[in-house]
Amino acid sequence: MNLTEAIYDRLVADSDLADMLAEYDNGPAIFTTDPAPANAVLPYIVSAGHVAVSAHDTKTTRGRQIWRDVRCYAPASGSALVIESIAERVRNLLHRHNLQISNGETWVAEASGPIAADEEDAYGRIVTIRLIIMEV
Repeated sequence: MNLTEAIYDRLVADSDLADMLAEYDNGPAIFTTDPAPANAVLPYIVSAGHVAVSAHDTKTTRGRQIWRDVRCYAPASGSALVIESIAERVRNLLHRHNLQISNGETWVAEASGPIAADEEDAYGRIVTIRLIIMEV
């Protein structure tokens, strides 16, 4: 399993998070493409691609340090309660959770944020995850 699949699987499996999101294609509205599908209904989550990647090799190992943004969106309703709840749940699910990926072992999993990323018609919050993944 690759990193995108591991993040998706972790988020989609949480029933509390699923209850906070709209439904899309018989599941919670969590997307691994950017932008989200045009017919997607808020609230939803987008996690697509790395923000940054750097080598994290040691004398005897090979690894990568990866930063990935998980962007959460909800309708601009006059209250940030919904979007804050979604983003905090995402942060809790990914902070210090070792994601299972093929040919790699998670050494560090940190989630920071959420930070505001509001748009005209939607409230947005970004949770950034930093992972150190060592090859096995």
